[in-house]
Amino acid sequence: MNILSKYKHLPTQVKATIWFVACQAIQSGCQFFSMPVMVRLLTPEQYGIYSVFLSWLKIVMLFSTLNLHYGVYNNAMFRYPDDRSGYTSSSQSLSAVCTVICFAVYLIFRSFFNNLFGMEPLYIVLMFVQLLFTESFMLWSGRQRYEYRYVSLLIYTAMLAVLYMIVPIISAMTFPQEQRLTAVIVSGVIIQAAFGLAFMIYNYCKGKKFFQKDYWSFALKFNIPLIPHYLSGIVLGQADRVMIKRYIGAAQAGIYSFTYNISLVVNIITNSINNAIVPYTYNKLKERNYTGLKKTANFILLMVGGMCLAFSAIAPEFIKIFATEEYYEAIYLVPIISLSSYFTFLYCLFANIEFFFEANKFITAASVVGAILNIILNYILMPIFGYYAAGYTTLFCYIMFSLGHFVFMRIVCKRKLDGDKVYDHKTIFILSIVFVILAFGMMAIYNYPIIRYAIIFIMLIICWVKRDKFIGYFKMIKEK
Repeated sequence: MNILSKYKHLPTQVKATIWFVACQAIQSGCQFFSMPVMVRLLTPEQYGIYSVFLSWLKIVMLFSTLNLHYGVYNNAMFRYPDDRSGYTSSSQSLSAVCTVICFAVYLIFRSFFNNLFGMEPLYIVLMFVQLLFTESFMLWSGRQRYEYRYVSLLIYTAMLAVLYMIVPIISAMTFPQEQRLTAVIVSGVIIQAAFGLAFMIYNYCKGKKFFQKDYWSFALKFNIPLIPHYLSGIVLGQADRVMIKRYIGAAQAGIYSFTYNISLVVNIITNSINNAIVPYTYNKLKERNYTGLKKTANFILLMVGGMCLAFSAIAPEFIKIFATEEYYEAIYLVPIISLSSYFTFLYCLFANIEFFFEANKFITAASVVGAILNIILNYILMPIFGYYAAGYTTLFCYIMFSLGHFVFMRIVCKRKLDGDKVYDHKTIFILSIVFVILAFGMMAIYNYPIIRYAIIFIMLIICWVKRDKFIGYFKMIKEK
């Protein structure tokens, strides 16, 4: 049987997973192609400010959109199967209203927020313009993932990613050095807003609902209690750069951001995998059939851990290719941040169970503790150890994040599933310890490239020899 024939016989979920990863690969690929250009067009200080702009964008997005495209959206697709278009159009209206309210608050207290953000007022206004429109595309994308419509998602994601890569680069090259940062931000906002506006119109034409009381009520009741949880996740992922810029300097924030963005290629792939298995997980929980979940989770964790190790192994050469010498000092942060991606995926596995049973209080509690701990540790350790401390504190907090969600997942299972174990806890625990040890060991052999690449070669051989077994694990994700 040839490759094409095998592909045709794959379950829809497996095909969707492949193409969702492809979508993220296109996005990350465009980021990789643009990053070496950006770090050469922008000074480290400008790149640092740009990274902080993106960090604040994600933080403000939580309050202006309530993350309506995330956890609550999957539950709504499951809850309202006969009016998914109506729910989508109604949700984008709620997001737009929240964004306008947040912008009004900014205007009233602009002196305070200008000082808090540490950016020019123009950048803050542009941030709200982007937020007003981009949620529409996120909602549309969420539905495509839930329904496994990977073709259309792939096409439009590729279009957006390519434009978002090319246009800011051309804009930066057009303007003198002192104006390049503004050119990059303005052009990026225009691309995102234009795409968002097009999908806003499409969603309204399809759903024909601007306001639906039941949908707004469900979304608000579900997501408002989760704001601390979402904010905590953003703090873990973004607060480092904001704090580095404020307490150490914009140049150091740029160096850290570059390394963090390079390392998150693993996170991008694992997010795609998680998006693909959420509907599968929900259906297995509904059927109370956990055998497939256990084996799938073990296999995916093994795959994610392997990607972390492989990426850590090539980090020195990778960063030297994609950055200038000013960024080389952060090479040893790559394994640490890659491990954070592993534990990010691990906590998502646990949180999927909590989301299904709408255990929002548990989700929030675990997340808030991790975020507060991250801020406190950064505040204490950054002045002593510099921006390197941010990587280690983030990893430690993601580990605590995962443990907290594991504990609360077990409580939910005891209450809702009579104590049944959804995942293989012992295997997950052992795998996590092994990958932490191996990642730290990888840093010890950075000066021995032959050993590093020999390890990668051995891993590839194992994957090839065990390929049939790996394919078998993928096929465990059956049709809905």
